[in-house]
Amino acid sequence: MQKRLGIYFFAILVLTIISNCIDPIEPDFELREGLIFVEGFASTEPGVSFVSITESAIEFGVYVVNFVEGASAELENVDNGEIVPLVEIEEAYVPPEDFTVAPGESWKLNILMPDGKQFTSEVEKVLDPIPLSDLKVQYDPELEFREIFGGRFVPGHEIFVSFTDPPGAGNYYYWSYRSYENLDICEKCRESYFRDGECRPLPRGIGGLQPYYDYPCQSDCWRIRFPESIPIFEDEFSNGRTITDFSIGNAILYTKEDMVIEVQQFAISASAHEYYKVLKDLVDNNSGLNAPPPAGLVGNMFNPADSEEFVFGRFTAAATSLASVFVDRTFIGEEALEGREPLITEPTFGSPLPPPATVSAPCSETRFRTAIRPEAWIDQ
Repeated sequence: MQKRLGIYFFAILVLTIISNCIDPIEPDFELREGLIFVEGFASTEPGVSFVSITESAIEFGVYVVNFVEGASAELENVDNGEIVPLVEIEEAYVPPEDFTVAPGESWKLNILMPDGKQFTSEVEKVLDPIPLSDLKVQYDPELEFREIFGGRFVPGHEIFVSFTDPPGAGNYYYWSYRSYENLDICEKCRESYFRDGECRPLPRGIGGLQPYYDYPCQSDCWRIRFPESIPIFEDEFSNGRTITDFSIGNAILYTKEDMVIEVQQFAISASAHEYYKVLKDLVDNNSGLNAPPPAGLVGNMFNPADSEEFVFGRFTAAATSLASVFVDRTFIGEEALEGREPLITEPTFGSPLPPPATVSAPCSETRFRTAIRPEAWIDQ
């Protein structure tokens, strides 16, 4: 679950990055509903493999993508015919927790949609993993320009990796990473109160209460944040060399809590690299998103019964290397970007709220938080 929570999905990633950069786009005649996006990984690391299936829609005048529930998905080992069914969990379809693929194996993805349509992928061969030799971060008080924060340069940590590129045939890389920050408040209920795992509306006739109530975490809990970029690399001009301090992204100073950054380095095929290159260009030049997705985002998924139907996204079988680093942010002088509202907890005596009084909330596992201690975490 820890690694699974760290994988970000194509459609969610794009919309998250867009929301951090520009206002929601208004649909025009070029955008349409019903486009299918598939994004999947089969990894050599346990707990990393996943499949996401989403469908485009226009809701309240905004172009969005929604997770497709009720589909059936399976991974197929083309070499021996092994079938691995995927289970729908947390807006993803995932294999058993201990599932891994191995270098040299060939896999494909099969999907049966709720409406009976079938999609399958081209065969993907797993490459050999390329180890990370070093991972480090560097703080910069003016790391990155952000319009959303008043049109200024904001502080944060730049993330660097080092690795030795194998000589010979071309190699292609793709990175994902996530940060873990200690989380103190597990629920904030605005004009409501926390009972039975959810924020409930205030009972009728009760007035004069606080605008919100905070519920501290019952146990250690960590907020998870995801990349706001798409880092890729090819060794056309560095074949067989050691790549030192290659920048793969930024961890903005949203809070001053200590942090663990975990990086996943994927060894991918040339065709996967071309796909992610198109996706990177799409995100980096988001002013042109009010248009149909480019043809390059039609990856290796197809409908075997209808060659005219386009399926966006791709399935990738990827060798994976992991590395983590603990980041002490105790002595950073700059202000964090996320301000803290005053702590307001539910009264325990004489409260007009329905009993029993609740003073804390569990650290429930979601895509954005976990109670599983990050491997590199250091208590201070």
